Amino acid sequence: MGFGSGVKAHAPRFEDLLARHGRDVLWQESNRCSCMNVDSGQPRYDCLACGGTGFVYELPIPGRPAVQNVTTSKDYLAYAGMFEVGDILMTVPANMMQRKADGTFNPGVREPVHMYNIGFGDIVTLIDDEVKTSEVLIRGEQLNNRPADTLLNPKVTRVLSVRMHDPLTGATMLYDPDDYTMTGATIEWFGEEAPPDRAQYTVTYMHRPVYTVYAVLPRPRHQDGQELPRTVVLRYYPGGVLHESIIHRDPAAGI
Repeated sequence: MGFGSGVKAHAPRFEDLLARHGRDVLWQESNRCSCMNVDSGQPRYDCLACGGTGFVYELPIPGRPAVQNVTTSKDYLAYAGMFEVGDILMTVPANMMQRKADGTFNPGVREPVHMYNIGFGDIVTLIDDEVKTSEVLIRGEQLNNRPADTLLNPKVTRVLSVRMHDPLTGATMLYDPDDYTMTGATIEWFGEEAPPDRAQYTVTYMHRPVYTVYAVLPRPRHQDGQELPRTVVLRYYPGGVLHESIIHRDPAAGI
């Protein structure tokens, strides 16, 4: 049975199907940053909370939805024109079998899925896949409001090469991995060899594909006494530093 068939009246059956065939992802809920100008709708470029993006994201929460290309789904025909090449559909259940520490599922216990509240602007990372990207950084300088020496894509899994090309001689300087380290998406230089300050250099690396919720398909959430799965459209997120929420709570208030 495919992800798009037989689920409207059988939510528990669909949840069981996801336990076997769903994909593990990380979901990050988006929040509008309060730095935004309420008249123009523009965030502050120098905001340290959102980095000038206008959104601050909660810390990642794991999920296991159904993921498929829109061109393989009948929903694509109903909403043709709103999708682009590379968009994907993701279906999220309201409940899920309890997942044990070893990764298996307990069919006798069902738990609410936090990701069921997914909505426009949220971020989803596919943690079972990698994408290769090559980009140019400037040693010691910010780019597009990113910290110095910080890559565009935040979910870096490994660096393939760091090099600098001389446009006058055509020579290539390939830097040894022992001369730098990665802290998140930021390169930190500590070895004897490093690009000169303000010099441009190239980083080729692998990272997790990150998508943003582009649309929520209008479907009923309640039918026959069941909480039915929700379906959203995901569009590939072209990088950018994700500012995760650091929520300051009052310990005296017990929160």
